[in-house]
Amino acid sequence: MLRELHFERHGSKNASPAVQTRIMESVGDSVQEHGLGSETIAAPAAAAPQVTAGAGTRLKSWAAANSTTRVTLYLAAVFLLLCVLGLGGYYLAQDISRWSKFPPGSKVSGVDVSGLSRSDAYRKVERELAGVAEKPVVLTLDEERFGITPEELGLNLDYSKMVESAYSQAWSPNILERMFRSYTNRPYRVNGLLMVETDEAAVDQFVRNVTAAANHPPRNAYVDVTSGAPVIMKAFPGYQVSEDVIRAEVGDALNSRSRTVPIVALRTPATFGDEIFGKLIVINLAEHKLTLFNREAPVASYSIACGQSAWPTPVGQWQIVGKQMNPTWFNPHSSWSASMPETIGPGYSNPLGIRAMPLNASGVLIHGTSNSGSIGTSASHGCIRMRMNEVVQLFDLVEVGTPVYIIHSAGNPGFDVTSTPSWRKITTPAPPSAYTGG
Repeated sequence: MLRELHFERHGSKNASPAVQTRIMESVGDSVQEHGLGSETIAAPAAAAPQVTAGAGTRLKSWAAANSTTRVTLYLAAVFLLLCVLGLGGYYLAQDISRWSKFPPGSKVSGVDVSGLSRSDAYRKVERELAGVAEKPVVLTLDEERFGITPEELGLNLDYSKMVESAYSQAWSPNILERMFRSYTNRPYRVNGLLMVETDEAAVDQFVRNVTAAANHPPRNAYVDVTSGAPVIMKAFPGYQVSEDVIRAEVGDALNSRSRTVPIVALRTPATFGDEIFGKLIVINLAEHKLTLFNREAPVASYSIACGQSAWPTPVGQWQIVGKQMNPTWFNPHSSWSASMPETIGPGYSNPLGIRAMPLNASGVLIHGTSNSGSIGTSASHGCIRMRMNEVVQLFDLVEVGTPVYIIHSAGNPGFDVTSTPSWRKITTPAPPSAYTGG
């Protein structure tokens, strides 16, 4: 009986080459024993030669072995890289095309020069800044202005330097930053400063002059009666500022289109302003005249008698310190009153009349008199005499505290009209503070 022989039954599939040889010999013996032809048993087919796979075959093999997601990501990455390279090339070409011209967002002292060559920018800047070149340099401090003309400073605009400086600044970012800004539409903005040529000696002198004028103590409001009529002068704060600060601010003014810059100083306010002034009296001794004013507006004017040369009426700033109706006269025990009684009661025969208003000048009063013949002369012993009906009228128009300015004559007040009298109430001044004048 013929036995079926298989390599698998003998475990030849996984056998080593030596084992497989012995199996083949055993099979040959069996064939001969059973008279089988060699053709009955087919030998194992020889292994086919290995064929090298091409690029397409490898890609198909890789695609078959990997998920669809990984393939998609790979293709997307390739596409993104191509887009980046394309955009980069586009913006690089754009950047190169702008070379030798001002990029977008470029200005020279406020003049837009975007897209212009340097020569075109020079002409445009020179044309549009022509008015600036003619402006004076001005520093301000409150209502004070300190100015000087371009001619006095030897001042000229350096257009070429301005354009070249702005051009260098506009192209200062590196190429990657420029490309990124172009892509995001965020241009690198440049606004070049004014650049000037000056006479340094003239600038130094201007700085010294402004420093000297700007530094001063505060000034209270006062009434200038030099002319014979009151002129109320406003208060001004005091300022402290160094020469170095003034020099820096002059530099700022030179390099600005407005040419006007406020001074930054330490400011000390005045103690009081002109709001304290209301009614006031001006007495002109040379004209023998008393005038009541409401601030600067005349209210009433009267003829008077003033002191003799031996007993002159004192000039200066005084005030009414009392109001006496039907006063009693008390003997001052002066040489002129040696023969007079100790007191004289109220009435027309009283040396003070029927109204008296003492001043804070010792022994001086504004009062009535029954001796109307003395009015218009220098006949009193230092007091201000008035007719009876007129002193009654004035008495009703003024209050205790009304200022009284007694002057020699118009143009010669006889005292410093700017000074603050000791009798005026002074409030505690505010401390100094930083201030930017405008």
